[in-house]
Amino acid sequence: MEKKRRRRIRKGRVALLLLFLAAVITVIYYIIVALVAFFSWLSADEPVQEEKPTLHVTPEMLACDERMQHRLDSLMHKPLRLDTNKIAVSVFDATTQRYVYRYHDTESFIPASCMKISTAIAALKTLGMNHQYREHILAMGEMKRDTLVGNLLLMADDDPLMESFDPLIKKMQSRGIRHVRGNVYITLAREDTLRPHPTAKAWDIPYNRTPLLLRGKRYVDRTFRASMRMNGVTVRNDKTVNARRSKGRFGGGKYHYVATSSHLLRDVITPMLIHSSNIKADAVFYHLDWKQGLMPNRRMNWDAKHYAETFWREKTQVLDSVSTRLVFHDGSGLSPENRLSASVLVDMLRYAYGDKQLKDFFIDEALASTVGGERRGSLLTRMSHPDYKGRLFCKTGTMTTYGASSLCGYLLAADDHWYIFSIINVDSPVAESRLFQDRICKMMMKE
Repeated sequence: MEKKRRRRIRKGRVALLLLFLAAVITVIYYIIVALVAFFSWLSADEPVQEEKPTLHVTPEMLACDERMQHRLDSLMHKPLRLDTNKIAVSVFDATTQRYVYRYHDTESFIPASCMKISTAIAALKTLGMNHQYREHILAMGEMKRDTLVGNLLLMADDDPLMESFDPLIKKMQSRGIRHVRGNVYITLAREDTLRPHPTAKAWDIPYNRTPLLLRGKRYVDRTFRASMRMNGVTVRNDKTVNARRSKGRFGGGKYHYVATSSHLLRDVITPMLIHSSNIKADAVFYHLDWKQGLMPNRRMNWDAKHYAETFWREKTQVLDSVSTRLVFHDGSGLSPENRLSASVLVDMLRYAYGDKQLKDFFIDEALASTVGGERRGSLLTRMSHPDYKGRLFCKTGTMTTYGASSLCGYLLAADDHWYIFSIINVDSPVAESRLFQDRICKMMMKE
């Protein structure tokens, strides 16, 4: 018996020892896991720098730049029918990452519609390439057959592509709501009417061409109610209805989505750049302000600093934060008091070129181009010779009353280098300025 008892004691001690060892191993394991997680968290807080391929510039590439510089300089020193003091030219070789030519390119001139470049890049980079404008109809209340007894709420961004409420209302009807007894409310991203900056001409953004959701809250309210009537949805106002006490699928004291529509920001940017839409450009400009909390009253504030300017001065290294020579009054370029330099426009385009998504979007979709068809946009018939097809991707700008004309963008030259360029003419005949701009581009694209 004594031997059996001792044997049991030994087995018990061995079992306890094994349990102790297992516990120690488990504790060590979890300590290691915790340490790995901690150091991983620390490293995640540090920005990961993408390794860019080392640029290898050959003597042949440098020779191409020298030839291009000589050709541009020769053109500028030929007799011109323009005052060269009113011309700014900036050319940067994106292939060798070197400035090739600079002529008055730090002078602040009227950029005209090339101002849209700064607006587009700031909006896409801040809000994202897949940012969407959204419109919703929400319901809160009790359904009695096909009647909503409660509240109907329209919530809408300042979407410049929204043309009619009919699709939204039809979606609402498909959810069973054909009549409303209660209250109809509207919440908009902006409640005033889109207008040009006071320094621009009032008729530059005509009211009859202003998008539906940018005509002011009263107009939107009337149009929404009229659209419901036209689609057979009756509304009976009843202030006594308490929707928060309702039950059922639209009850519970909260709003439920019953219809939604959306448009991509990039679908606004494309016609804004290709066809130089002033309305869409200013709509994007103020939408960016609203999304960044700069329109607390949901109305334009002419005196406030706009986010597009903040983006370029503070969020990037493109502009310094104190220079007063550059002016951002609007997003379209309609204000004659806007000021940018040719070098700043090139630096903005360089910033976009360094972002693959932005670069591909601008070159493949968004800029006017000699590719042809709809892509010609505001280029019209300029540089339409087959030799230039698919080599130029640009934004045009014109302000006839001030003799301002501009052209900037990306160009694939005859030496197979990609160039980023900007040309601004001021106080000059617009037709002559365009011919001058075309001469520079043609010379770069053709041997």
